[in-house]
Amino acid sequence: MSPLASILPIAVFFLLFCTFYIIRHNRQAKNAVETFIDDDSYIESIDHLSGQVGFRVWQQYDVLLAAQKYGWDAMVAYAAYLETADLQAIDSLRVCDPSDASDTELAHVYNQQKGGLAHFDKLTQEHAMLSIAGRSRTLNDDVKLVFYNQTRGLRLFTPINDETLVRKYVETLLRRTFGTPDAMKLAVRQTAQS
Repeated sequence: MSPLASILPIAVFFLLFCTFYIIRHNRQAKNAVETFIDDDSYIESIDHLSGQVGFRVWQQYDVLLAAQKYGWDAMVAYAAYLETADLQAIDSLRVCDPSDASDTELAHVYNQQKGGLAHFDKLTQEHAMLSIAGRSRTLNDDVKLVFYNQTRGLRLFTPINDETLVRKYVETLLRRTFGTPDAMKLAVRQTAQS
């Protein structure tokens, strides 16, 4: 009996075992149930638009929060949390007022200072809009969030075309749970009671 003939049954058994293991593992992954936070969602609705800027296709998500209107201090707090918990670097930091025809880019001034956004003196004065952009560690892609003062809405721009993933990302930001076991989990959606 040749050495190849004695190894062949073992090799066939090993290949069959690996094939069945991979098939079983893939079925379990497909059947894995999405885990939810046992709480109401902070998001009432999301409108999704798509557009191209230059050579890149961007997805725009307009998020309506299921909460009361937020103010300037909350906007700065969310941006400061995003800066420390998710963004690798801040590429753009803008403020805008309706009375002005243009917005003001603050990233170059911010990048020269040592403190974070919570202590950034250019954000002490209230504005109508605050936007922050950079590369998200969680999404592993570019992201830009725009907060609108005294509203329940915010806008997110990203190349990612996945509304469920964006919903998870915004929930994580609003709950401030980046880096926790609840990060990127969906909350239970609110339902109308009869």
